[in-house]
Amino acid sequence: MDTIGDSSERPARRPDLDAWADALRAAEGRRTLLGGAGGDRSTGLWATTIQWLVAAAVVVALAWLTFTRDGWIPILSGADLGVHEFGHLVFFWSPQIWEQFAGSFMQVALPLCAAAYFLRRHDRLATIVALAWAAESLNNVSVYVYDATRMVLPLFNDDGSGSGHDWHNILGELGLLGWTDPIAYLVRGLSVALFLVALALAVRGFVSARRD
Repeated sequence: MDTIGDSSERPARRPDLDAWADALRAAEGRRTLLGGAGGDRSTGLWATTIQWLVAAAVVVALAWLTFTRDGWIPILSGADLGVHEFGHLVFFWSPQIWEQFAGSFMQVALPLCAAAYFLRRHDRLATIVALAWAAESLNNVSVYVYDATRMVLPLFNDDGSGSGHDWHNILGELGLLGWTDPIAYLVRGLSVALFLVALALAVRGFVSARRD
């Protein structure tokens, strides 16, 4: 007696090997486009184009934001402030003028150290982004310096007297309050120069990758 579903009466289905091969070739083509042969990201569209466009876009965006918003960028400037205050804590044991300077120093030194770290690891995109961050932080410091004789910025933990204004105290102790504006412009000029260096690295990477 015959039974329903008897496997002896159904032809075996052969796997569609041609379809599998086509799918594998398509996937390999996508990996090659984005990351070179075998998925190597050192070649291909990412290395020759995308990462450099991303780097340039970050540099331009940070420069535009910091120079049009009086040095304050939401979230990022909050992080700068945290690093700034941490610098004061690290140098709490030192002479007062050093402790006051440490905040501005630390908020610029940290992204520069990050850039050096990524440069050693040959991560060019991260290096450029870190340099742009340092440039943004420099401009933030220039705004703080410029306020040394005006003292209108709302300061963290300030009682309203301006006694906690780092740069008013630093320049006052050094007898340089009359040089407040030139010093602020110098720091801003360094910020512009560092932004240009970061952008030049992105352009250089883009051009060099497409020549190889």
